Amino acid sequence: MIDFIQRLPIDIVLRIIPYTYGIQDKTLLRDIANYKETRTLLLGLYHTFWKIQMQEEGDEDKNWLINDIMGYANNHKATMYGYVDTFYNIFKRNVFLRSTNEIDKYVFNLDKKEVSSQINIILGLLTIEERKDFVNTLPIM
Repeated sequence: MIDFIQRLPIDIVLRIIPYTYGIQDKTLLRDIANYKETRTLLLGLYHTFWKIQMQEEGDEDKNWLINDIMGYANNHKATMYGYVDTFYNIFKRNVFLRSTNEIDKYVFNLDKKEVSSQINIILGLLTIEERKDFVNTLPIM
């Protein structure tokens, strides 16, 4: 990372530096820390269960994790039957998604992304309370 930063043109570095001195919102910092902790915990739990205990191969652990997160976001209803209001409200936290049509298209395209990216995006949309609730209601616990 340091290599990358050192290769940046000086005029860009001079534009970025002032932002590093600004005080960051405590709520945002707490959300970022919680996201990282929750992501690490979930990946570890699902790895332990699916890879070590169940001896599955490939990305089975991550595939089940994204399946469970999507189910949680959809009030534990199978997404193949459609999405509930809670699901749409979670995705509306993305400032670029306002209508159910936009969200449907986004989720359709999201499904084509790498499973790790899907996990990161949806976990990032959840609040701290929702992440805690999800962890407390894990089906593998």
